[in-house]
Amino acid sequence: MPEPMDKPQFDALLARHGIPLTEAEREGIRAVSGHILAFAERVRTTREVGAEMAVTFDAKGAAR
Repeated sequence: MPEPMDKPQFDALLARHGIPLTEAEREGIRAVSGHILAFAERVRTTREVGAEMAVTFDAKGAAR
């Protein structure tokens, strides 16, 4: 299970972007921050051209 961001790092991130949250909201989001960071890393990976659905889908062929 991914570790959440450190509290000082997370608080600095929110302060930098001016996001006002209650302490409960901060801790709730910080608790899942490790999962969010892991997801972002998976999304940013380079994929082959064939993985792009717009390349493989043929609207004219689907209408047949």
